[in-house]
Amino acid sequence: MKDNKVFKAAVIWGIVLVIAAACAIGYVIYRKASVKEIAIGLSDIELTDELKAEVKNTASEAQKYIEANRQDRTLTSQYGLLYSYKDKANVLPSEVIEDIKLPADTQSEMDILYISPTDVDKITQEPAFGANSQMLSAMVSVNTKEGYYVADPMGNEALLSEEEMKNLLLSYSPAHGQIVNPPRNSEAHTAIITAANIQGANFDIKHIACDDKYAVVVANDVNNPADIREYALKNENGWHIMGDSLAKDENSYITVNTAAPDMDMGLMPIYNIASFDAITTDKISDVADSLIGLGSLTEADKQTMYACSCGRFVYIEPQNGKKLVGYIDDDGKLNFNEAENINEVIAYMLSCSEDPPVFIAKFE
Repeated sequence: MKDNKVFKAAVIWGIVLVIAAACAIGYVIYRKASVKEIAIGLSDIELTDELKAEVKNTASEAQKYIEANRQDRTLTSQYGLLYSYKDKANVLPSEVIEDIKLPADTQSEMDILYISPTDVDKITQEPAFGANSQMLSAMVSVNTKEGYYVADPMGNEALLSEEEMKNLLLSYSPAHGQIVNPPRNSEAHTAIITAANIQGANFDIKHIACDDKYAVVVANDVNNPADIREYALKNENGWHIMGDSLAKDENSYITVNTAAPDMDMGLMPIYNIASFDAITTDKISDVADSLIGLGSLTEADKQTMYACSCGRFVYIEPQNGKKLVGYIDDDGKLNFNEAENINEVIAYMLSCSEDPPVFIAKFE
């Protein structure tokens, strides 16, 4: 830990200025998908009419569960299975139906699928599930000695072989090469920000990650800091935007997964911008005047500074590179911390809140 750097003690308009260098910390958590093969094998379970009826009933309850819990539990498709990002686990049949009338060993061979009906029809080459439906939908599969029995909430059904089931799940594999954070001026970085139309010195890139197929980037125009943008892109003989409203969507993870269920969610930033309070530059002028009174900013700094706020946090960076991070404590006082670099900025914000709006900071 570096030595604390303390300015003169003063309180102006309820603003307390405390300058301290925070320890460096990383703020990137990747949920990498490395599975390239799926072990498939048939069980000894008999495919009876009773079992078929229970699978169809479970599929119906699974769809209701998705509709009721999609946003709160961030329900997504991972390798074609229904997955809760809130719980960091696949959703089990026993979670969607309380009185499931099946032995434990049979339940262990059941999976809740969250896939496009079209993809099953492609595998079976029969329009059993609705060849025109691209939307993700709940289905339930059970592994039997006859094959993988799959049913949807409408009662449609199919029997898949081991190879067909493996191919179906692998079609949702998010393994598209290594996830990287391409540095500025690299070929990938330039191609992605150009496709997103956020190239140029005025744009501050706060998050950029890509693999061979998909990319996600978060940025803002330093001349309009409150305009935070988040884009998802797909590489199809060049990068193209497939989602440009992620910063405004209620749950960006669900938006992206619905559009591209084979995209690795490790590309996403670990924050959801729309879940935070309004991002503003209101009252920043008053805050700057207080800092001028404390001697930590000058009038010239105020005219050219980058500044943005969200919730309890304020970030100010004059052109000399000084990084000031403010946080309103429980007593309503705005405490400022001076950081040496973006890692220290993030470390301080994390010390104040488990889920801070780090995107208001200037990263470059």
